[in-house]
Amino acid sequence: MAKKKVLLMGKAHSGKTSMRSIIFANYLARDTMRLSPTLDVEHHHVRFLGDLVLNLWDCGGQDAFYESYFERDRETIFRSVELLIYVFDIESDCPEKDFDHFAGVLEALEENSPDARIFVLVHKMDLVAEEERELILEDRKRLIEESCLGVGVQHFQCFGTSIWDETLYKAWSEIVTNLIPNISVLESHLAHFCRICDADEVVLFERATFLVISHAQAKRDGDTRRAGAGRLTAGAGEEEGTIASGNAAAGKDTPDETIEVDSSLNEDTEDALNMSTSPQISSKSPIDESTKEDGISAMSPAVPPPSPHGNATLSGTINSATQVRPMNQVAPPATPIFDAHRFEKISNIVKQFKLSCGKAQSQFQGMDVRNSKFTAFIDAFTANT
Repeated sequence: MAKKKVLLMGKAHSGKTSMRSIIFANYLARDTMRLSPTLDVEHHHVRFLGDLVLNLWDCGGQDAFYESYFERDRETIFRSVELLIYVFDIESDCPEKDFDHFAGVLEALEENSPDARIFVLVHKMDLVAEEERELILEDRKRLIEESCLGVGVQHFQCFGTSIWDETLYKAWSEIVTNLIPNISVLESHLAHFCRICDADEVVLFERATFLVISHAQAKRDGDTRRAGAGRLTAGAGEEEGTIASGNAAAGKDTPDETIEVDSSLNEDTEDALNMSTSPQISSKSPIDESTKEDGISAMSPAVPPPSPHGNATLSGTINSATQVRPMNQVAPPATPIFDAHRFEKISNIVKQFKLSCGKAQSQFQGMDVRNSKFTAFIDAFTANT
């Protein structure tokens, strides 16, 4: 079982504990208001994808605690760190002191864990006027970069976040992906699964947190498949009961996308990918109870199977705006425009729906989303995804 030490640091009231509670403890954003400030260091062991354990150190942000971190407990805090998450409050009333603390943390980290990866979250971006967010975030990133370079840190990643939208899931998905071993192997299997299913996109979510682990997108080299007939398959459900909807919010901004099943990084995941891509399973109906075996749900598009020549087309009615081209004229390839935050929006929507089901003493397993432009399947895939 792999254990990874993760430091979560930042000034007091910057939102560290709130975001941790939303991601790992299934809090709703509005419920974080009742959380009290962290005192000293709180240790949390979070199991992720079955065999990966995050040893999360949630460090209080009061000035007195930083003195302790930098002096008495310097080696204890900063030794053997795999990853640092530093949180800045965008509306801090003393940004100079925030950057002083940040520089001190970087120096201690370089001294004790020089190979640690660094992620910086500029938090509470919802408090900034929407038209000014990009400009203010870029300015803050510049100051963060200057601080990093000042202590010799060359590599870091920075995100603007808020507990009230999908940006929190975007940032934390990137963070945990950096802790997953052999992620390239998973991505390779996922790409193969996407091709076998003839899906437009496949997305993998971790079951408990619903964070995005990986995704694959079909390559359309020379394929004239029309945009707007997307298919989306996803898997991260839980126990029993299926909820079906024909017009979920996840599809409003992403008419041409395909979301797919989450998979874990153990042997069960590889077996699941191999089983789910077999010809027998892929030829089944989208959600067929007879294809479920050992908790794995086979998912296939609600369209005809691929042709023997490997160039199948999606079924659907061509609208009146479609132009008929002469046979000797090559149609331009479809270029659907995807929402850059589509996966995280789905994470946010589905996780909140799961929590609502729990409060109603119902169990959520999966969801089908269908409309005239796409079909999405969200269902259980392995024990952890």
